[in-house]
Parts: sequence; C-alpha cells; structure tokens
Amino acid sequence: MSSRVGERSSLAHVLCAAGLALACAEPPPKNVVIVTIDTLRQDHLGAYGAEVRTPALDAFAADSVVFTEAFATAPTTLPSHTSLFTGTYPHRHGVRLNGRHRVPSEATTLAEVVRGAGYDTAAFVGTAVLDGFYGLDQGFDTYGDTFAGEAGAAQVQRRASEVVDAAIAWLDGRRTPFLLWVHVFDPHGPYDPPAPYDAAYYGDRDPRAPGNRSMEGIPLVFYQDLAGVTDVEYPLARYKGEVSYTDRELGRLLDALAPRADDTLVVVTADHGESLGENAYWFDHGETLSDACVRVPLIVRAPWHTDAASVNGPVSHVDVLPTVLDALGLATPPDVEGQSLWPYAESGTAPDRLVYFETYLPTQSGRRPRIGVRSAEWKATRAGRRLRLFHADDRGDANDVVQAQADEAQALRAAIAAYAAESPQAPESIEPSEDQEDMLRALGYAR
Repeated sequence: MSSRVGERSSLAHVLCAAGLALACAEPPPKNVVIVTIDTLRQDHLGAYGAEVRTPALDAFAADSVVFTEAFATAPTTLPSHTSLFTGTYPHRHGVRLNGRHRVPSEATTLAEVVRGAGYDTAAFVGTAVLDGFYGLDQGFDTYGDTFAGEAGAAQVQRRASEVVDAAIAWLDGRRTPFLLWVHVFDPHGPYDPPAPYDAAYYGDRDPRAPGNRSMEGIPLVFYQDLAGVTDVEYPLARYKGEVSYTDRELGRLLDALAPRADDTLVVVTADHGESLGENAYWFDHGETLSDACVRVPLIVRAPWHTDAASVNGPVSHVDVLPTVLDALGLATPPDVEGQSLWPYAESGTAPDRLVYFETYLPTQSGRRPRIGVRSAEWKATRAGRRLRLFHADDRGDANDVVQAQADEAQALRAAIAAYAAESPQAPESIEPSEDQEDMLRALGYAR
C-alpha cells in the first residue's frame, strides 16, 4: 500500500484529535469501473511499448498499476468475461464456449457482491455474444445489451461510441456508489474503423493492387471481409485503426469519470488478443493459446490505495475480482481462485505461480480442447496427449523445448492434468436459435 494512504490516515487522526468533526466523517464510498476491450493485443497499446497511437489509455496507464504479464483464461469472449467476473477459471465455472453455455446461476459474480453492499450496478456491452441471455447480467440492475429480443442477427455488435454514450448517460448525476462495466467490441473482426482511423495507418494506397502478392498463402477468415485484398499490410493497418478509434472513445469515458477520479477504481483489460500471423494463424483468435491470443493488457488505478507502478510476473483475469474487493474492503467469496494483486504493486513483482488458460473452440470441429499453463519462466500447452513447452519469453511459441526440459515438462503436464480433472459447476447448455447461430457464425464462433 502506498505512502499516500498512510499520510492521509495520519492527517485524519491529527484533525480528529483537534476536534474537527468534518475530518472524522466516514470517507466517501468508492466506485468501480471495469472496462473490457474485445480482441485487444497487449502489444498494441502505447503503454506496453507499441507504436499504435493510444494517447488516452497511455495517459491513464501513467497513473496506474500496469501488469506486464497478464493472461486471459480463454481466447473467447464469454468464457473469458465469466472468469473475470467470478474470479474462477473455466474448469470451475464451466462456461467454455460462446453461445453454447450460460453462466450458472450458482456462480457468484462481482456485480452480485457489490450490489449486496449497496452499490448501483450497470453494464453496457458491445456484442450480442454478451447478451444478458447468456447469464453475465447476474447482479446488474441495468444491463445495456440492446440485442435482447431483436428479430434478426444482422446487428451483432455496436460501435464503441454508442456503448460509451450509454455509459456516460447512466453516469450523469449518479450519486450512490456504483459498479459500471463498459465493454467495447471494435478491435474484433471484421476490421472496419470509422474515418479518419480507416486510413490512419495505411493512407490512400490500393489494398487490392494486382502487383502486390503479400497475401498469397494466407487463408481468408470468412468474416473478415478481405476478398480481393492483396496487401497484408492493409488488414494489419485496419486493426491498428480500430485500436486507435477505441482509445478515442474510451478517452471520452475517462474524461466523464474525471470529477470522480479520486474515489473511483478503474480496471482496463481485454478479454483476449488476436493472432496476426503468429504460427501462420491470421486475423483470428480462439483456436490457439499463443501469447498473441491470451496475453492481455491489465491496468488498474485506485488513487486512494496504491501509487502508479509496473508489475512483472504472471497474473490472470481471475485476480480481478479479489483485487477489486480488496480495494473496497469487501470480503472475497470463498470459491474464488484468484488473489488480490495490490501487495505486488510496491515490490513490482508478482510471485512465481501457475496461471491457466484454455480453449474449447477446437471441439466445435471435432478436435481436442487446448489447455495451457504459465509460470514465471515456462509456458506449456496440451492438446490431447501432446504437450508443448516454451520459455516464457518465447512469445510466438516458436521453439518447443519439451524434449530438452523433461523435468519442467513433467511438472507442468501434471499441473494441466490436475486442472483438467476439476469438475465444473454445471452451466446450462444452450441449443442456439437460428438467429443466435447466425450471430455466432457472423463473428467466427460457428462454422
């Protein structure tokens, strides 16, 4: 905990001793804002060293605790968000596929905990994958999905501007302590940033110029709308444009929160990343556990609690719930698998531990699920009986050292086996309607 907290506490004691009643009053309750950015690679934020222009989030990060080795629990939206809001891995909450599972009612969410403590709760999401139908509306007084009850599946997402507008309108004049979740979807494919971001990283070149052959051999992801594109730099630039556009819109949200900044805990993260050619996997996510897909930004600010810092060492989305509740002085539910991260802000290093991630999307095409584990030094992934082992700094999973590091491989194989043996809560399995199936197909989560 920072020295600022101690200084404030000491000053309050002095003033109370002097008989100043105002100084002895209870401090104002703290608010919470959770921002999740869909499909955002960690290495596409300026705060993590990227050349992509993200001034709003970079400025936010400068006053925050930035975790350099944060991992999603799954490279798919609903499972990842379920872990973030329950503090448990998919092997515990059981939500392993978009559109096929619903969050079990027995699960305790962050929204339910803080609402029980007197908070107003609201969420505004940018994709139908997070429609309240799938169960993450548990604990939210307001759940702005805009998709429930729509007849067709054509509108499966909405721009960040619409989501942020709705969140700011909800914030206007609000006095009670609140939890606000804002989810923006734009970096997800198809990459289609609005002007001027559509040309910000590509200019007026012709992406379909017949003389360019850099897209040859790259399989087209059907939902990416890249038919006829010959220049691989075009989709890469469009993805960057989506990130910069999203930054601008989240800057508006952060500006709206400025009058409450001293009393508001803000968490910014991504549900997962995006593969941009790593291991020949292009413009997609969900099928692999490469760092491009599971390594995410995690930036947390609580001005009354901890100073700005950078923290190395493996952390996970399951740590978000206990970290938030710790800062609010609320008890963490007993079944949570994560831990509060505040103790590591001062040292700058999270202790060596195992964090897990998985993807069940391959099972939709008859293949085995993939399960992975990360320590401070190693990363292992398993599909069926095959284990692969990589040094932690091998972000592209390019050099499998499983034969050379037999002892490490055996230990991590056992850890994955123990993870896989856990019996989850039984989520409600869903048979998607025709409209829901169309929505999943449009976003690449069904074939």
